[in-house]
Amino acid sequence: MKHILLNRAFEYRKRKDINPPKDYVYNSILGAWFNITSKLPLIFADDFKAQGTKKLDVETGEDNKGQ
Repeated sequence: MKHILLNRAFEYRKRKDINPPKDYVYNSILGAWFNITSKLPLIFADDFKAQGTKKLDVETGEDNKGQ
């Protein structure tokens, strides 16, 4: 028998389509992704699609504690 919290916990599906940005390296001191050649932050790239975190966390904006 599982613990009640494990039975009631909301499980997220692991996303497989997310990869670290190609040609970018994460600078842990500055907390941002930088292009290897141009040294510009990822947010200034023309093909930048969305914000992300270093660990590529899933943020839903919903509180699922009561489910």
